[in-house]
Amino acid sequence: MLNLHRIFRLCASIAGVSACTVMLACGPQVAEGGIDEQTNTIAGVLVDAAGHTMGGVPVCARHFVLDTVVYADTTDSEGKFGLPVTLQGQYGLSAQKDSLAYYSTLFFNGSEMKFTAVLEKAGEISGDMYLRPDTVASDIRIYIPGSDWETFTDENGRFSMGNAPAGVLPLLAKSPDPVHYLDAVYVVYVTKKSTSFRGPVPTGMFGYFSVNSQRVGEGEDSTLQSTAAPVISMVDDVDERDATKLQFPLSPEYGLRSWWPMDYLASTQKGTKKVNDARGGTDGILLYGVDSLEEGPAEKALALYGSDQFGVIEGERSILDSAKALTLEAWVQIEKPESKDYRRNLIGKLGFGSSEDNDVFSLALVQGECDREQVSLGFFIADGSSNSLECEDAVFADYKNFDEWVYVTAIWDGKTSALFMNGVKVAEKAVSVTQIGTSPEPIFFGKEEVNLKLDDVRLSTTAIGESDVLYRYYLKGGEI
Repeated sequence: MLNLHRIFRLCASIAGVSACTVMLACGPQVAEGGIDEQTNTIAGVLVDAAGHTMGGVPVCARHFVLDTVVYADTTDSEGKFGLPVTLQGQYGLSAQKDSLAYYSTLFFNGSEMKFTAVLEKAGEISGDMYLRPDTVASDIRIYIPGSDWETFTDENGRFSMGNAPAGVLPLLAKSPDPVHYLDAVYVVYVTKKSTSFRGPVPTGMFGYFSVNSQRVGEGEDSTLQSTAAPVISMVDDVDERDATKLQFPLSPEYGLRSWWPMDYLASTQKGTKKVNDARGGTDGILLYGVDSLEEGPAEKALALYGSDQFGVIEGERSILDSAKALTLEAWVQIEKPESKDYRRNLIGKLGFGSSEDNDVFSLALVQGECDREQVSLGFFIADGSSNSLECEDAVFADYKNFDEWVYVTAIWDGKTSALFMNGVKVAEKAVSVTQIGTSPEPIFFGKEEVNLKLDDVRLSTTAIGESDVLYRYYLKGGEI
């Protein structure tokens, strides 16, 4: 349900800037201001889809974070409005009349902004909210930030929001348990007839939704014009078959056993270098043939050139013993090998061909083996009692992203294994391994004839879902 009649007053001092503003919801109580006032810093003209000016319509700019901060006006007879915004930050700019609605987001930095706002036929946003695929999320607040469009999920996790503005919007679902689940922002594409979703994305990406006001032309002939938000590209190629089933992302800390940021080198008592485990699950990665780090997508990265440069975790502390699920996440950059017919370990808990091996997993580059004619990324899984990683229990995807950073996620849930690249699932396969036993094998990074870089490697004993993978890709700086 919508709440369109709240009236607030706020006098606050934020970041040293005093603000004392009357907060009005975009309801009938809003008084006409006028675009000619010197204090107006966000201004524009409200028109309908045919270009006709719309007079007497309330227009609001509501702050994203301090949602009680609202600057309001009513359009004059020429459709003009002016808002005396003083507090910097991100805002939702909205208007509504009957079955017509307008909404956009903007970031106000103190400079004048002008818009042509178009009231269009409103649509409906509806979907189903889940905590996990088999657990609905009831009584969850879902709303468009910086606006009064708001609703709550019912006992079945269902939500619906009528008279919603058309276009590409952010939709925020508030987590009922922030320790395990994070607030979810979805990119929603609303038309008169349908709604599709993309995401979730982190709340830190709200800036991607903001339209900009830039000056076009020179001198007295220049004008301020609004430009589209970059997030619009996210709705391309959305799979609408399951577009209304939304899921909260798991906290990246949930089930996390080890995390190697690769941002600095430490020295051991023997004078060798190592990369520490930021979560303390292991003794850290001992490095051989490596004296320094290189630039990566997240600060520094571990670079390994050939088989003489590698890392090994000798004090692995049995973090995977008896595990029934595994998730491996890492930024990887691989140089294409010149030879063919190989299986080259990138990250894995394995031996290297001995009859005594008790292999567990390997993320590897493969060609020629396992019937892979094309260069492929493979994720192998075993129970720790066999002496090799079998092709039958591996999932593969063609790999062509050489010499560029790719965020790779490999997941085993006790039934299937899946591979993701840059947040998108590229392969999935049923496997026979249901649980990992006890294995003394160390975890190796490299140790093969392959040149690669690794950054921000994470290992957990929880199988995360597709929404979690996409969220973490964006959280780690992945591009839209």
